[in-house]
Amino acid sequence: MNNLPKIKKHSVTPRKAIAIGGGLLRVGDTLPIDQFIVKESGKKNPAVLFMPTASGDLPAYISAFTRVYRKLGCQVNVLRLASNRKMNEQKIKSLIAVADIIYIGGGNYNFLLSTWKKWGIIPLIKSAYKKGAVLTGLSAGCAALYQHVVDEEDNKPCRLKRGIGILHGVVIPHYKTSSTILPNNFLSSIRKKNTLVTAIEDNCGVFYKNKKLQGAIMSKGGRAFTIWPPYVKKEAVNLYIHKNKSPNS
Repeated sequence: MNNLPKIKKHSVTPRKAIAIGGGLLRVGDTLPIDQFIVKESGKKNPAVLFMPTASGDLPAYISAFTRVYRKLGCQVNVLRLASNRKMNEQKIKSLIAVADIIYIGGGNYNFLLSTWKKWGIIPLIKSAYKKGAVLTGLSAGCAALYQHVVDEEDNKPCRLKRGIGILHGVVIPHYKTSSTILPNNFLSSIRKKNTLVTAIEDNCGVFYKNKKLQGAIMSKGGRAFTIWPPYVKKEAVNLYIHKNKSPNS
């Protein structure tokens, strides 16, 4: 008879991320996605940290986000990196450390990344994600999560810009379905990487668990697609069916 003590198995906290192609949160375009984000935290009243940096900390955006997420039962904190001159490293670290959800808003991608680098935000976000915070980004915030994003500045050749690399491949937020799978001006830059492209329309979120694509959360007909080399066909991302129990059940 084996009387050796049983070794306890330690549960590993799943790493979750939701990338949203675009949409107007303030008018409810992304509400089903927002509800999904809150549910994935696994808490009845999760602490959500809103990062409106890409918008320059636009007050109307902050107000809309706060209103929507409080209605969903969240405790809302806002990290104002663009407008709060009294912000300091300790305050930043404490806000990120206590967040169950981190939501990175839309706006100017270049400003977002340069501000993050200035304040040393990237390693803090990665650490929070590894510890179990649900990481979410919309538009510019979505783009930041991937290895690369297609840059479409006016009157400039299309090129790829680096993200923080939590999610694999190239992302195209605000994707618009047309007869061409990828616009011709995208192809030369993307072919150099020879990697997966995830194209996300407005009002669609793509859900990842442990960096593996799980499915799409759709609102108002928004869809997402994966496009592999040689980029001649695309596959729709299947609707994700929520399998989790309700918080505290």
